Amino acid sequence: MPPKPCLVSVGDSWLTAGRYMLGIDEVIVCDDIPTLWLGLGKLFAAYYNFNISYPLEVTGLLEFIQRCFVGINPDRGSKIRWWCTSKSPVSY
Repeated sequence: MPPKPCLVSVGDSWLTAGRYMLGIDEVIVCDDIPTLWLGLGKLFAAYYNFNISYPLEVTGLLEFIQRCFVGINPDRGSKIRWWCTSKSPVSY
C-alpha cells in the first residue's frame, strides 16, 4: 500500500466491489466503506483535510475530479508540487 491516501477495493473489480477501505500512510483508517462514491469522497477529504499533495503520476486526474465533481476549488494554485518537476531549457 502506498504512503499517500489510497482507496482499496475488496472484491474482483473496483467497480463491482462490495466494500472499500481507505488507507493513509500504509494504515487502514476506515475499513467499511459501502460504495465507491463514498470511498472517493473520503479519499478526497483525506487529501484536503491533511493537506497532502497528490502523487505526480495522477495529479491531473485527481485535480480534475476535485474541481469538477467534488467541488473543492482552491482560489489559486494546485496540490501539485511544481518545484519537484525538472524543466530543462530549450536550446536552438
